[in-house]
Amino acid sequence: MQSFYSQLNKSHEFPLRGYIDIFEKTKGGKMLFTIVSVYMLFTSITLPVINYYHAKRIRNGYFDDPLSSIQFFYKVLNTPSLVAELREIAIKEFSVENVLFWENLQLLQKMVARYQIEYKKAKESGDERNIAHYDFDNYYQQLYHSNSIRTPSIDESSYDPSMPVPKELLPYYTSFYYMFIDFNSPAVVNLLGETVKRIFNEMCTYPTVGMYDNAKNEVVEMMFSSIYPILLDKSKKHLIETIG
Repeated sequence: MQSFYSQLNKSHEFPLRGYIDIFEKTKGGKMLFTIVSVYMLFTSITLPVINYYHAKRIRNGYFDDPLSSIQFFYKVLNTPSLVAELREIAIKEFSVENVLFWENLQLLQKMVARYQIEYKKAKESGDERNIAHYDFDNYYQQLYHSNSIRTPSIDESSYDPSMPVPKELLPYYTSFYYMFIDFNSPAVVNLLGETVKRIFNEMCTYPTVGMYDNAKNEVVEMMFSSIYPILLDKSKKHLIETIG
């Protein structure tokens, strides 16, 4: 029994001696406390400040680049091949609904442009009711399944966001609402509550062709700040070659 306690004391002798040495060398633990305090100060204050200024420098460099402007980003959004690349990035970033919102809104705007053309033709023929003979559903399917089809776009100078949605196009605007705006939508986008409320009220009272414009601006801002930097970092040279 005695030999057991003797071995036990010997087994604890070195660790105990080590602790005593550390205690003496750190002057009763004061030096160790100082070192730990300095480390905590560095990690909690100094390091975050360094990271902040590093991130700020990168961000400033990003926004100083002409390719990083919102104007250039709109050029990207109006280039189908680049939108496809954005979509691939958005899938990986779990935000593909934003790109789908943009693509489908472009379809709506092209439908409006087509309606204006067909309405003008019907009016010139002397009977505005002739517009009812145009197959908008077939035209929509062509737009949906082909990026290469030559389609008219709304002239900014003639675009009137307060124009009532024609009854021929209302089903497409309604479908868009239940796809991207309604809270229970399968691909609902993250919009401000007041934006959603405004769209809902307009949909129920007096829907206009520009009812989704504010939502579009919000979605573009989200894509510009989230997935576009990834595309720019990965394919900057490709963007320049594609857009010029």
